[in-house]
Amino acid sequence: MRRRQFVSGAATLAAAPAIALTGAPAPSGGVQAGGSSLSGIGGLLSELIPKLAEELGSPGYVTGIYQDGSEWLFAHGVRNLNTGDPMTTDTAWLLGSITKVLTTTLLLKYVEAGKIDLDAPITRYLPDFRLAEEGAAERIRVRQLVNHTNGIDADTLMPAREFGPNAVQSYIDALSGIGTLFAPDELLHYTNPGFTIAGRIIETLSGKRFDRTLEEEIYAPIGMDRSVTSATQAILHRTAVGAYPGPDGEMAAARLFMLPVSAAPAGATPIVNVPDLIAFARTHLADGVAPNGTRVLSAELCRAMRTPTFDLRTPNAPPIGLGWFLPSIGGITGWWHGGGSPGGTSGLTVFPEYDLVIASFGTGPGSSPLHDRLVNTVLREHLGLTVEPPFSEAATTLPMSHYAGDYESFESHAEVRAGKGADEIDVTSHYLPASEEQKEVLELYMGSSDAAPTVTYSAIHDNLFAPAGLPRDFFSGVWGRMALLSFHEVGRRRYAHTRFRALLKS
Repeated sequence: MRRRQFVSGAATLAAAPAIALTGAPAPSGGVQAGGSSLSGIGGLLSELIPKLAEELGSPGYVTGIYQDGSEWLFAHGVRNLNTGDPMTTDTAWLLGSITKVLTTTLLLKYVEAGKIDLDAPITRYLPDFRLAEEGAAERIRVRQLVNHTNGIDADTLMPAREFGPNAVQSYIDALSGIGTLFAPDELLHYTNPGFTIAGRIIETLSGKRFDRTLEEEIYAPIGMDRSVTSATQAILHRTAVGAYPGPDGEMAAARLFMLPVSAAPAGATPIVNVPDLIAFARTHLADGVAPNGTRVLSAELCRAMRTPTFDLRTPNAPPIGLGWFLPSIGGITGWWHGGGSPGGTSGLTVFPEYDLVIASFGTGPGSSPLHDRLVNTVLREHLGLTVEPPFSEAATTLPMSHYAGDYESFESHAEVRAGKGADEIDVTSHYLPASEEQKEVLELYMGSSDAAPTVTYSAIHDNLFAPAGLPRDFFSGVWGRMALLSFHEVGRRRYAHTRFRALLKS
């Protein structure tokens, strides 16, 4: 396989949801477009995806693979359990947190224009912005908004009352009562608020709503012609509705399509399909030039997005550039982001060494592990790479009582206790809504706000644990790695870390 050379930079702990905030139609089969280099893997995946969707629990799934001018698209199952309409290769879906890479690209267009300095404090652009702690807002730099190191403790915050032109501003206003988990650059904590603040900065400079700016400055120049930013637009196209298992175990359509507009820059509103998402990824593969020949962003700033800016040095949180996570899978570094939506997840993985893009969306709880199996199969069967878990096991030297305690972040509380086994801990998680508004939104997103069942974790080595009973290969992909649990000391503070989120020991 020819390598294309690019310069590239080096069970759940919390009950609150990871609001993260990841061609011609084919009724239920695949479409081969372009050359023949993908024909072999296309045939394999056409058989594997339906099997895995049934086994793992994903009523509808759509994916696309691009490499060296060839594009393979495949759709399986049903896009909307309310209607029974089939999933097709042009079906759109709520993008969720993959939006964060689009938001970063948009932010950097303003950096390129000289309107934003990544090393400036965010209060230069939002002078009235405040957090609950005196001086905390002034310490955060613009780049820390888009690499998850700003420390703002508001992961699941979702103001829902404003849907008009002041929606994003309403999120910023709500942050005035929010604190921080750590000082900037001390740790990594998944940041819906960071990207929403970045979106508000974009609004102040563009003079337009974030969604309109995204449509005009990202969608249009790239040629993402079927991508939109509202349900009223999405209803005009084939659009998927998420799915959850009901009380009887049968899959049912989600009762919520979109998250509140206030979090649009973090992923609450953009709606895309596979061909458009591949076009966006190809723009980054080409260092900022869209497939239609339009330059969208400078090569220098595209490279900055995939150059590591922070590394927690733990298998459950890959290095982060600007917007892009940079996991190593199969011995090669990818550019990755996932997205959650009500009852669905999406994934975008780029392997620049092989000029390879894998984009996918699925409904139901099985879609996340299906994304991992899809990527790992392509690497193993198409590229001939060896894909293994990102850790080695070693004997523990610390007693399990070392980790015991109560750990907290916004709306999340976890009780960690020594388990029955010598190398086991038990974790019980609770979601503690901050308001009735939060409870209503997140119950629709999650399906419940009850305490999660106690989960037993087994030690891999000191400070790293895996949910007991899962096969090691489960952790080979990025989604699986999120289930690992690590512990970190920062000064005299101890943090538990899982799903890219930090919880502080109280």
